[in-house]
Amino acid sequence: MMKKILTLTFTMLVLSGCGQDYNSNSGDGGQYSPIEGIDSSTADGARLLAAYKVAQTKCFQCHQWSSYKTSAAWVSAGLVVQGSSDGSEMWTILKNNGGNMPPDPIAQLTQEELDAIKTWIDNM
Repeated sequence: MMKKILTLTFTMLVLSGCGQDYNSNSGDGGQYSPIEGIDSSTADGARLLAAYKVAQTKCFQCHQWSSYKTSAAWVSAGLVVQGSSDGSEMWTILKNNGGNMPPDPIAQLTQEELDAIKTWIDNM
């Protein structure tokens, strides 16, 4: 009886560690997890979250933008122009039209990461 209880307990512990963050088998683990202060329950919030996660991995090492958890904060800081990626300083620099960001050794943004930022800005 004790052996069955121990076996069952061990099995439950092992299985409890098998949770997923969205679809971790596809390599997107963490992409959809929440960030405290960002309301991702709306379409606007979900776009902001996607863009914020790009900035978090590619920009926050050097820039102090981690407190910008609303689209309005990014606009107020002058980094983005609401509804206009082409008019946004952040987009211009990321597209290498006014700088080289992020600098080495940080990898350049992928097309998917650029799309997340552009979609967020253009749909504010």
